[in-house]
Amino acid sequence: MLWESIYVLAIVVLGGMGHIPGVILGGILLVGFQELLRVVAEPMQTGLFGHVVVDAEVLRQLLFGLALVGVMLYRPAGIWPSPRKEDRPVVRRPGSVGRF
Repeated sequence: MLWESIYVLAIVVLGGMGHIPGVILGGILLVGFQELLRVVAEPMQTGLFGHVVVDAEVLRQLLFGLALVGVMLYRPAGIWPSPRKEDRPVVRRPGSVGRF
């Protein structure tokens, strides 16, 4: 249960907090990467070394941690962050004269 909670939190942080499309993108990338690694890691290691050197789950956790560190260093708001308030268009409502 703890790992699932950490995984969901990482999806939200990597995708971009407060932005639904960013969270969806983060989920697609993390789940897709996990499934790709599961299919590719062990056969590739067997082909290169003759046996499995690093289990796919351990490799996934290592790359998962490196991805978190990389995103926090280079894109702290996430891969697809929510637009800043300054970037959003101003919507004026009828009856609001002179006020935003």
